[in-house]
Amino acid sequence: MIADDLVVAAGSPGAVIHVRDDGKVQEVAAGFADPATRTPMRVDHRFRIASITKTFTAAITLQLVRERRLALRDTLGKLLPGVLPGADRVTVEQLLNHTSGIPDYLTDSRFTDAIVDGGMYTRDWPPRELLDYGGKPGKSGVNRYSNGNFILLGLIIEKVTGRSYAEVLRERVTEPLNLRDTELPQDLRPSRLATGRQGDGPGATVVNSSIFWSAGGLVSTAGDVGAFYEALFGGKPAVSGGEPAKKPTPKRLPEGNALKRADGLGVFADRLPCGTRVWNHSGMIYGYSGIAMSSEDGRRQVVVQLNSPAAGQAIAAAGRLMCR
Repeated sequence: MIADDLVVAAGSPGAVIHVRDDGKVQEVAAGFADPATRTPMRVDHRFRIASITKTFTAAITLQLVRERRLALRDTLGKLLPGVLPGADRVTVEQLLNHTSGIPDYLTDSRFTDAIVDGGMYTRDWPPRELLDYGGKPGKSGVNRYSNGNFILLGLIIEKVTGRSYAEVLRERVTEPLNLRDTELPQDLRPSRLATGRQGDGPGATVVNSSIFWSAGGLVSTAGDVGAFYEALFGGKPAVSGGEPAKKPTPKRLPEGNALKRADGLGVFADRLPCGTRVWNHSGMIYGYSGIAMSSEDGRRQVVVQLNSPAAGQAIAAAGRLMCR
């Protein structure tokens, strides 16, 4: 079984694999959700999905663009004047495709020292405080992956809607698509969260999600992430074992087409060794990793989630499943 093989190869306590193929769903879990208590992994266990969060944030942003409440060419100077010195001319599109030149606060040693060594992983981190780390913005137009881009998009979403990011996520994505297991959690350890493992110690099982917020703070199940990617990129309504789906058929999100602009806004375009072109986003946080992937025609989605930081193994496994 590929899930068992993945656990062994990744050195992960456990794994969940979710495959949606022409509207039919297959899910499998392997290993342990908590190795200390020998709790078996289940398909309904939740994970910190890390940067897969960015696809959710991008979809909301593009909804606001579709509604003409926002434009891809709008600048930070217009939307959030003075939020980040030297970045007034950065556009929404540059934030979405990581060409803003804005540095990544998560790579700033001052920040990581505060979180890891300073034990500040349970305190609340306001988004603007996160942006204080990372240094001076560089030249825009150059591709440079940065979590800061999506923190800024979260602030823009709140500014335009007048609602909190968590409320907008619920109203525009999780409730309409019936994604009951997806949220920006308030609890330090959300319910049904698999225990993450980082090396020989625990990962970010107990942590304040504000550290990652709109760039990587969501928790979800593999099934919810798969349903979200199907809603974005097309395909048939999901059924399991040939029977009608228990959940109502989710509506489609037309933002899927907008996400495919250029090389992707909130997703990345890749061609697998078998020739299949996919839209995807991976994620990794201390103790967790995974990937969400959809074929270009929207007929197949694969989600792999691990409670370990073995993102490379998760990506490789998803590619093999997509090519079957």
